[in-house]
Amino acid sequence: MGGMALDARSGIPLFHQVAGILRDRILSGAHAEGERLPSEATICESFGVSRITAKRAMDELAAEGLVTRSRGRGTIVTEGAAMAPFEVSVDGWIENISRMGRITDVRVLEFDYRRAPRAIAQELDLPEGAEVQRSIRVRSHEGTPLSWLETWIPADIGRSFTADDMGARPLLHLLERAGAQIASARQTISAGLAAPRVAQALGVQAGAALLDVRRLVRDAEGRPVELISILYRPDLYRFAMELTRVAGAEGARWEAENPATDPASAAMPGA
Repeated sequence: MGGMALDARSGIPLFHQVAGILRDRILSGAHAEGERLPSEATICESFGVSRITAKRAMDELAAEGLVTRSRGRGTIVTEGAAMAPFEVSVDGWIENISRMGRITDVRVLEFDYRRAPRAIAQELDLPEGAEVQRSIRVRSHEGTPLSWLETWIPADIGRSFTADDMGARPLLHLLERAGAQIASARQTISAGLAAPRVAQALGVQAGAALLDVRRLVRDAEGRPVELISILYRPDLYRFAMELTRVAGAEGARWEAENPATDPASAAMPGA
């Protein structure tokens, strides 16, 4: 574990930083199922922390179900702790959403109609204060939460389906059923932090890093029909891209491939 320094000035408790490093190693498979983790004494030496800090870090991992602790055996990585992450391509990640509905589950936490805040109205090309449908959902796979989704939809489209519909069918299917001909989308990918409520729903610590994906979907006439913000657990979800080195007039450059068929996208937990 050499070289993994802690930041005492970050404001994040040292035990939480230690737990985060060990958690990443478990989830990535660096520590295999059934493997004994380093002892508290070793953690103290490796990270330069107290025995109390090391114990609290291990206790945190045990509370999350990633390890089991017992006298004589030490701290053992739990079977199934290293869940393989979903891997999708940036270009093809919205494909095969019909299969997505069969491999993930959705829980609708909020579903209502309200006046659109100024920023939301601007994104959806609506007058400020126009009625919109807002929903919050959590998507899970085999009982493990993957993503937190907040969606805004113009009310005239949203009135065509219910909260139960959102829990049973992919949202893009519901939009198309409402008559929206989905034609294009603008998407951004950045980093975010887990607010307490989001952290509780996703099974992570408050302040944990999340993958922040935002997408504005338009119909064939250019009208915005959906604005969605998705927070993904980065330990369970990642983007992949195939690059090819090609020669150009100004020298060699990297060029992204766009395969006709993207097997990884079949596992996409879509919106």
